[in-house]
Amino acid sequence: MTSRTTFGKLIERYGRVEIPIIQRDYAQGRADQHIVRDDFLKSLHDALCLPREDPTLPLDLDFVYGSIVNGSFQPLDGQQRLTTLFLLHWYLAWVDDCSEDFRNRIVTSRRSRFSYEVRPSSRDFINAFANYIPDISAVKCKDIAEMITDQPWYFRSWRFDPTIQAALSMLERMHEVFRKTSGLYARLIDETAPAITFQLLDLDQFDLSDDLYIKMNARGKPLTPFETFKARFEKHLEDQMKNPPPDLCNGTPLADFFSHRIDTRWSDFFWPFRCKKTATFDDAMMNLLRAVIIVTRDPEAPATSHDLADLRSMARVSGYTWFHDRGWLDQEMVLALITLLERWSAGPETFCCYLPDTRHLDEQVLFQDILTKPTSLTFQQLAQLAGYAQFLVHSPGEVDSTAFDAWMRVVSNLATNTDYNRPEDLRRSFAGLRELTLWMNDIVNHLASSDGVVRGFSREQVAEERIKAHLMGFGDGWPERLDRAERHTYFRGQIGFLLRCCGLKLGEVDAEFERLDATTASELVEPFEHYLACASQMFDDLLKHPKGSGRLWERALLAVGNFLPYVGRNRSLLTTSYDEAWGWKRLLRNAAADGRASQILKALWDQLEDPGSYAADLGGVIESATEIDPWREAILATPSVYDYGKYRMIRFSDDGGIYLLKKTQMNGRHAELFTYCLFETLASELEPYGFSVQYCEAKSTEKKPGICFTRDLSNFEIKFHLVLYEAPKKYQLYLEDSINVASGLRLRLEELGFEKDEDGFLTKIGGINKLRAKVVGLAKSLNEGD
Repeated sequence: MTSRTTFGKLIERYGRVEIPIIQRDYAQGRADQHIVRDDFLKSLHDALCLPREDPTLPLDLDFVYGSIVNGSFQPLDGQQRLTTLFLLHWYLAWVDDCSEDFRNRIVTSRRSRFSYEVRPSSRDFINAFANYIPDISAVKCKDIAEMITDQPWYFRSWRFDPTIQAALSMLERMHEVFRKTSGLYARLIDETAPAITFQLLDLDQFDLSDDLYIKMNARGKPLTPFETFKARFEKHLEDQMKNPPPDLCNGTPLADFFSHRIDTRWSDFFWPFRCKKTATFDDAMMNLLRAVIIVTRDPEAPATSHDLADLRSMARVSGYTWFHDRGWLDQEMVLALITLLERWSAGPETFCCYLPDTRHLDEQVLFQDILTKPTSLTFQQLAQLAGYAQFLVHSPGEVDSTAFDAWMRVVSNLATNTDYNRPEDLRRSFAGLRELTLWMNDIVNHLASSDGVVRGFSREQVAEERIKAHLMGFGDGWPERLDRAERHTYFRGQIGFLLRCCGLKLGEVDAEFERLDATTASELVEPFEHYLACASQMFDDLLKHPKGSGRLWERALLAVGNFLPYVGRNRSLLTTSYDEAWGWKRLLRNAAADGRASQILKALWDQLEDPGSYAADLGGVIESATEIDPWREAILATPSVYDYGKYRMIRFSDDGGIYLLKKTQMNGRHAELFTYCLFETLASELEPYGFSVQYCEAKSTEKKPGICFTRDLSNFEIKFHLVLYEAPKKYQLYLEDSINVASGLRLRLEELGFEKDEDGFLTKIGGINKLRAKVVGLAKSLNEGD
């Protein structure tokens, strides 16, 4: 038999409630249980604040199971809720200046009628706490835990008792939630119209043993965040969504449909993705909810950018209260969630895919990322997920895989090749996708029409997609040709640079639509195939053979022209990084958008004929380069420059100096370009004469980088430096210790034109090649003198 009762009636009925030794410590107040704790306290607060006649009252806290042992009621399930109610009675009595009333109800002969037998320290704390009446009001108390732990009855050793520490943590949170309330203690102890109740099940009346009950219950833990969410979400569906789309749940009430599916089909679907440690899929489900909430936000709502930032933050843990209070459990989210779960769980396989292959989106990989790291999903992934979900939600019945593939090709190309820096950028993409949904089943023809403008994504990429759609309309192998180009590992759908090399202007889409017909499109086939073959080989080599054939491509392109893009105050020789500003992808984007970069690429590729002879052709381009900048000539002659820094940054300073940066700034390690390029050659020339040659980097702007070479001379080490003196062409060669120099060496240096500078160094100023000759001549002279 069960009966609805209150905490007060439970104490009154049995005289004493005792948490038995077989139970675990109080956990609901622990920091790692803050979601359950906060949700529970909010429910209690809301119920106590409602009018007595409110039809939703009382708040029912479900079943409390237990039996009578030695005259005391011992709960086997409900320990956490009962302990929280005990603490809440004490706290609200203090707030409303009713502590004496609380003590009269709970304490007999200075012994608490609610007790913990889990640990002696827990029992002693509960007894002392039940008798304690603070001497200050709740409003004036700033730190309730400190107030309690400062009492003479509180033992320092209690800080190691997890039940006591969890109770203090719960009281601190209660202090935040209830401190400024009044009159709630009276509502809490009101037995006529109770605000909070639970269902009491006395196991003695059912003749059930404790062991059998424990096996049946098999929990002994507070509700997980997902269990809490599920229970409250089902109530939310029942109250707020009475008229779902008729084809969504086959006519079944939405709450009933969700409840049944989550315990059957969806549970089976999630089982392979469960946490192996806990054998639950709670975290996976909550992570999916979070991701679906993100991609179903209304892009026109004022709070959306802020919502997206919060949802992507790891600082907030998913939970019903947060989702509900922010208004995120709306019909669009529910529709998307149920649709996705129904679609994914529809087949005999673990995960039912709807795209014909993984070219444009790997559904399973994205799903795994959603389940394991929703806050780490990139903006690009979220834009793809939004487009993916929209198609499935708005496709009743069987999914047209061909139309879906064409749609996801466009969505992925747009998302992957748009720069996202903040949530506002993602919000704009969401808005653009919603507008496109009307044409999702015929997206290519829509883009090829005069109305095919798309907002919310990179304008250059939108223009590229529209021109490609126009070319596809001519047939003649263009759909397959463009698909082959887009599939390249590095291009990832962005091939505007190839279209630009063919003479198409992405910035003038309407004009190109007018100009392009079947004849002109046919004329583009040969050049497009040539540039695609060159580009594919070039980037295959850059990715797979960076120091071999890839290096040859880099040098050949530099021989043709200065293609280095600006990255802040620097320029970069570029890396194969895809997403960074110093990657080759940046050059390809520039080539699609403007003439300079595309002209250099085209000029190189136009010099290549047979793919089998690329290496020879590239070598010829490098060898035949004339009238090029000295800095480019130096790099071409010194391939090791490409290996100097991780980001391959070059700083062209205002005074004409050119520096290689180890990272990105001059206040870090850096080298001067021309001395660095001379270093290897000079080392090979000087080492036969007994010199040890090193390149001395600078680590700040106060030091000058350059070549250092040393030699032992009559048991005395001499050390020379070759550094930039005055950019761009004056260099300085000086002897480090010019004071103690031997007279014979001094004479030789003076004969070579060395003079004392204002700092007393024996130095020679001149062009770098002339100083190189002086150094070699000096080395020979010293060697002959020995």
